[in-house]
This record gives sequence, structure tokens and C-alpha cells, in this order.
Amino acid sequence: MLRPSLFVVVAAATAGCTPPAGQVCGLSVAPPAPDEVNDGRGTAVRSDGVPFDVEGDWAPAPSSSLVLGTLTMGMQFDETGTAVDDLIADGAFPICVPQGERGDKSGAANLLDGGFVTDATRNGGLAILGKEADLLLGRFAFTLIDPSGVELTFSDGAFRVPQR
Repeated sequence: MLRPSLFVVVAAATAGCTPPAGQVCGLSVAPPAPDEVNDGRGTAVRSDGVPFDVEGDWAPAPSSSLVLGTLTMGMQFDETGTAVDDLIADGAFPICVPQGERGDKSGAANLLDGGFVTDATRNGGLAILGKEADLLLGRFAFTLIDPSGVELTFSDGAFRVPQR
């Protein structure tokens, strides 16, 4: 049986765990290079096998979104509730924008093809990792669900897109 003092030490040591080094939002903090994804595009692996290498861009407020083809990711606030536009303007990278239910500390992803969306249990993250010239760089991964209950996962997502 653990003594109360040992339990307190163990609980304190495990509370507030930090993400693994080199990750934000569960994604690599290494900005995608041009040989990984072409400028002006986003790529990902889709669980349904459909190729995903599309043109994209991003917009500041009021829409605060990243658009890759028919996939839109909301990015108004980061995980702390700070406006992403302010963080980008300040060069405060990396930025984590959870993707799930849209709220004051998260965005939501929406794939127009089939009506797929993230929600409270189908979620993931958008990591904004830097700017290079006029391109916003980052990574993403999440699971979405359609109205009939079919799930679709995007993994190994990367983008290098201009501002709209």
C-alpha cells in the first residue's frame, strides 16, 4: 500500500505532463520543406486511400481558416484561447489549434465532400509552425465523421500555403 506522501509525490510528478520533445498538438514541430509539399499546396494520407495533394490558402479574421481543396480547418484561437492572427503576427510559433468541436480554445475541421466534420470525440490537431516569405507552414492530423457515422482520418498532413 502506498503511503499518502508517496502518492502526493507521484501525482504531482505526473500532473501537467508536457508533450514529447519536438511535438505540438501531437505533431512534429519541423516545418514541412518544399521537397515534402510544394508551395501553395497541402498533402495528407487519407484513410480511404483517396489521394490528397491540393491547392490551398489561409485567411486571417474574420474567417481565420486554412483551406486545402474542400477541407477547411478553423483556426481562430489556439489551445490557450489566444487569437491565432496575433500569434502569427508576433511570430510566436509553434501554434497548436486543436480540431474538434469549435470553441474558444479550438477549431473544427470540415470536409465538404460527404459532410465530414470533427466533433468532441473525432478530433486532432493543426500545428502552425512558421512563415517562409508569404507562405504559412504547418502540419495536421485528425479524424472526422459524416452524418451516417462513417469515419475518415487524415494523417501526415502538411501545408505550405499563401494568405488569401
